[in-house]
Amino acid sequence: MKFKIKEQTKENILALTCSGILLLGFYFLITQFPLLKQFLGNVIGILLPFILGFSLAFLLAPVTTRVEKKWLAKSKMKASTKRKIGVATAIVFLFLILISFMAVLIPQLLESIMTLSTQLSDYLGKANTLLNEITEGLGFKTGWLEILFSSSEALLESMLGMAKDYVPKILSYSWLFVRQTFNFFIAVIIAVYILLEKERFTGQFKKLAYAVLPKAKVESLIQLSRLTSRMFNSFIIGKLIDSLIIGVICFVGMLIMRLPFAVLISFIVGLTNMIPVFGPFIGAVPGIFILFIVDPIYSLIFAVFVLLLQQFDGNILGPMILGDQLGLPSLWVMFSIIVGGGMFGILGMFLGVPIFAVLYVVVRGFVSGRLKEKNIQSEDML
Repeated sequence: MKFKIKEQTKENILALTCSGILLLGFYFLITQFPLLKQFLGNVIGILLPFILGFSLAFLLAPVTTRVEKKWLAKSKMKASTKRKIGVATAIVFLFLILISFMAVLIPQLLESIMTLSTQLSDYLGKANTLLNEITEGLGFKTGWLEILFSSSEALLESMLGMAKDYVPKILSYSWLFVRQTFNFFIAVIIAVYILLEKERFTGQFKKLAYAVLPKAKVESLIQLSRLTSRMFNSFIIGKLIDSLIIGVICFVGMLIMRLPFAVLISFIVGLTNMIPVFGPFIGAVPGIFILFIVDPIYSLIFAVFVLLLQQFDGNILGPMILGDQLGLPSLWVMFSIIVGGGMFGILGMFLGVPIFAVLYVVVRGFVSGRLKEKNIQSEDML
């Protein structure tokens, strides 16, 4: 009996393979040509305020639209007035989140870090004693466990020493802080202009596209831009909500189990959860290590708790919030994360999935169109 594969499945496999080859080719260019990587880095650095501005506008657009279309739908105000109120509401919402974060979370994080650093020697001594008792109880002489722990202790003490040495040098980084703050406020201004005049900007881009490209190509680009916007919006907003919920659940769970450094560890878990697939494991490692030097039993309890939490996220919460909007198989999700991380680090790991999803849709459309032009059926490719 001959095994048959659906025609759409064959096209999807071909499109995914071509997308992977294109992504690998770009990765090769970035890694093998340092000047190209440096050039791209310089361009991104120069355009950073605009990139941040477009990103903020993209994230705040749903708030603006909701105020205009929902809250002020029955109002008799002019459309321009509604737009201004919507944009103002979105900006206030942004700064409320930032102020709340700085006023509530940052002091808690700093307190946890200071407590950990001041009590680190005591924690290391207790853990070292426990390891010695375990090795002696098992009949082993001082071996790899003690060597490993002493190396970890030396590493941590060295890191703390470096941190203390660099404290007086903080003023030397003041210009960098001022510059980044300036970039942020410029980005906010750019985001406000984009949100206020988005129809105007969209119309100008359409005019330019229709002037230089065939009509069919422009319509395809418009469809692609809408698809890209929908994918990125669903993915980013969904991951933000998902990660926030996971962080809160982790914090509450650690409080119930009376585990120390709940704020610091929950923040790390929630933040790294933004990275698909590998994020939970990346976030769990620092938490397990911190709790291990406090009490190995704490680290074991936390490891089991995080494993259960991530199973809940992967099988229930994540699918409930995100669904299958990107339409990528798990293997290609992992592929896009690895390649994206290799090119652009943590940001690449996060954005690699939606970028690859858009690339996949483009290649799939191209492959399908070319096969139809050549009158080639999927069965002919077997």
